[in-house]
Amino acid sequence: FTSKVTKCEPTNEPLVEYGKTFQFEGYQVTLENTILFPAGGGQPHDVGRLNDTEVVQVLRKGDEALHFTREPIEVGTVVEQEINWDRRFDHMQQHSGQHLLSAILEKEHNLPTTSWWLGLDESYVELDSTKVSEEVIKATEKRCNQLIQEAIPVTAHTRGLPKDCMETIRIICMGNIDENMCCGTHVTNLSQLQSIKLTGTEPGKKGKTNLKFLVGNRVLRTFQLMLDREKALTGLLKNEPTRHEDLVQKLQKNLKITNKNLQTVLQELAQFEIEKIKSATPKPKFVIMFKKEATPEFNRAVIKGLEGEGLFLFFASEEPDKPKEGQIIIQGPEEHCNALGTKITELLKGKGAFKNGKFQGKAGDLSGMNKCKKLIEDYFNSL
Repeated sequence: FTSKVTKCEPTNEPLVEYGKTFQFEGYQVTLENTILFPAGGGQPHDVGRLNDTEVVQVLRKGDEALHFTREPIEVGTVVEQEINWDRRFDHMQQHSGQHLLSAILEKEHNLPTTSWWLGLDESYVELDSTKVSEEVIKATEKRCNQLIQEAIPVTAHTRGLPKDCMETIRIICMGNIDENMCCGTHVTNLSQLQSIKLTGTEPGKKGKTNLKFLVGNRVLRTFQLMLDREKALTGLLKNEPTRHEDLVQKLQKNLKITNKNLQTVLQELAQFEIEKIKSATPKPKFVIMFKKEATPEFNRAVIKGLEGEGLFLFFASEEPDKPKEGQIIIQGPEEHCNALGTKITELLKGKGAFKNGKFQGKAGDLSGMNKCKKLIEDYFNSL
């Protein structure tokens, strides 16, 4: 499909992609006519090309469709329009699937749709109900797939308005199942939806429920992702998929027992550390503790046991999945905390604040621990 460029203007209007906003600087191109769909009716915009120039967004402004490009196109240029068909067909499947789903929910279960969302991976219809039963979900899914198998045609026609109105109304018809006003793109037959899968509910706005769904190629893509995860789990658990649930429950039970035993050991170790520090001769002025295997709970237990000893305490622990990050606690006489606290938190990129002579917060970079140790040692040696 070819058309002529009638306007090309600079723009910094942001790009909106499935609800996420991105900064953009480029151009908005207007054509005499277009086959690229501008966002509307709950359906995201098309993307594609005008000759060799990429179109990253299409928006409707009044009666014009604005094509967002990173390079300008000279006014008067005749361009060949190309649609990203995979994206367009995906949107057609989800949008027609939503019409079918909403029709069955309202006609057969008295659950009207109040809005809907077409997302990158999953979509949902917002239903005017606080709850949707599992029986209704199963019955609706079965009915929708029956109608898809019946290969019912989907047609579009327009209806005029009074003479003083310039617009026309476009109506999408699915046999005698549904007839609805819509500006979006749709399949021509329900068989092109392939299948529909309802994936569950979540609370919506006040008094509403969101029913999530997948249509067509998204069902196949999601099934493939689930199959890949199952294969990965089979490799990790060293057993067949039918036993995954039992094995995970067993692992969780063993982990709970192990964690309980570990807490007992850590409490005993904390008490050992407390007694060792209290009985040290000569009595230390400060204590620095950075055990990689320690937990914040272990550090707090040791610090609590040393309260009232008049010691300056600096304890740190690592995050298991983020080796350079962790938790830090600074506590002790106010004069020492005032002299050292800010310098230590700066070296470790700490986030938090001193309260009642105590600092407890996050460390963004534990690689400065050695510098902190030297700082504390030099400070107390100079007293």
